[in-house]
Amino acid sequence: MMNQITAIPEKIYQDEVVLFLADRYHTTPRKVLGRFLEQNGHAPEANTGVFRLEENEMAILRDMILLKQK
Repeated sequence: MMNQITAIPEKIYQDEVVLFLADRYHTTPRKVLGRFLEQNGHAPEANTGVFRLEENEMAILRDMILLKQK
């Protein structure tokens, strides 16, 4: 089941979970969320493939974004 995520609220970019993932993957919060959108099927794969989010990380981000959109 794929949830519809059409826009990421700006405040998500400074969330401690996103900042942690950015640090973990040595990248920026925007790139983490861009990768999330790619892996979730909401953006074309950029073929940069430097990192892939793990399924549990995807689930956490998905739930977090859906909660903050409400």
